[in-house]
Amino acid sequence: MKAPFNAAGSGFTPNMGFSGTFYYDPAQIPTTGTTNVFFDTVTSNGIAATDAFTLNFGPYTFTLADNIDALGQAGIQYNNGQFNGFVFVTDFLFNGSWYQFRANGPSITVKLLDNVSNQYDPHGYPVGTTSYINARFTTGNANLSPVVDVPGAVPEPATWALMLLGFGGIGFAMRRKRTAALATA
Repeated sequence: MKAPFNAAGSGFTPNMGFSGTFYYDPAQIPTTGTTNVFFDTVTSNGIAATDAFTLNFGPYTFTLADNIDALGQAGIQYNNGQFNGFVFVTDFLFNGSWYQFRANGPSITVKLLDNVSNQYDPHGYPVGTTSYINARFTTGNANLSPVVDVPGAVPEPATWALMLLGFGGIGFAMRRKRTAALATA
């Protein structure tokens, strides 16, 4: 963490963790390779962009609605079926200057912007190569909780099989109880 983010009272602390929530569709998780699953599959199921993804970053809270679409879709990155981070870009104003927060898989960078609007970003391009904050998403240091499965998602075949087995078991138990009641009457 570099100045001005390491100053007392900035809202940022060394080794700070992240917190937040995100919705995901377990049927969309790829089993091999590094793959981005974009949040449009979540929002198309009626989940608001402000609810689909939230990330508390120091004194800021970013939501999916903050993603700069011109720089790419926001999504969850998986590596061989395991959470690997996010794909997300947004700008934020800090101490009178614009900075860009960029999550690319497990890596997080924060860079100063030149404040010259362009076709991709209203606050400009990153200045130089300096990243003022470098961080990583890992399951060990990020308190990011998947909320619930996407509503309206079609259950997997194994889920259907378990539900049918459960209904069959309930039906069998009810029939057995009725037969026993008739035999004692």
